Amino acid sequence: MTKTDFSHRSEDLLFEVRDGILILTINRPANYNSWTSALRDEMGRQLIAANADDAIRGAIITGSGDKAFCSGQHLPELEEFEDGSRIADWLDRLTYCYDAVRGFTKPLVAAVNGVAAGSGFQVTQFCDWVVAHPAVKLGQTEVNSGLPSVFGTWLMWERIGRRAIQMSLKGMLVTAHEAKKVGFVHEVVERERVMEAATAAVNELAKQPRVAYQLSKEANRVFDEERYKNAMNMALGYYQRAFDSGAPQAEIARFFEKRAQRNAA
Repeated sequence: MTKTDFSHRSEDLLFEVRDGILILTINRPANYNSWTSALRDEMGRQLIAANADDAIRGAIITGSGDKAFCSGQHLPELEEFEDGSRIADWLDRLTYCYDAVRGFTKPLVAAVNGVAAGSGFQVTQFCDWVVAHPAVKLGQTEVNSGLPSVFGTWLMWERIGRRAIQMSLKGMLVTAHEAKKVGFVHEVVERERVMEAATAAVNELAKQPRVAYQLSKEANRVFDEERYKNAMNMALGYYQRAFDSGAPQAEIARFFEKRAQRNAA
């Protein structure tokens, strides 16, 4: 039985429209902007609505504070899974958000203001343009928390090939400049200019002919649709096996115990 309420709070995802640009801000800085299933549900709804709104020219996803864009899954939500029986629903909700991001036909930019790890990193790779500052670090860190790295490894493999295996098994984070070299990031600017550069990128991309831009994004999505679905289905099986073993739940518990000890020292 679930012991904690992980339902969405309106303050966890801020949204505003500036000059026709929807800005979605993950606002959980005390938790390094980790996101729950409910928060991802809301982000998906916001993007779907904005995609259908002719007054919206594009969108920006960012995080609040200066430490994290999104550190990935909020681990306490997974810690309460008794076994793998809830993984299918959890991944269905994750896929709903990812599909909304991938299906957004207008310019979509990630303004990466801090660490982007795990699924937080993954969502940046579905955006049209990624802006970061030099102190940002990005990568797949699931293994460090006892979670199998499956979907994220595939996503990196699509961009950098076999090196993705090494990076995911080591739970590596790379700097923004390193990420730019391999194509995870498109633009590195000063910390205080991240949102300015992200806005400029949306405005520049929005100048493109609307129908051509929309159809190009659709075609690009179709290119890897089969591999995308296959990777997500593989993740389902491996996560179910992991959570049936109880190993991720125990590792997450140890992670928070070590954090509490550090904070008490």
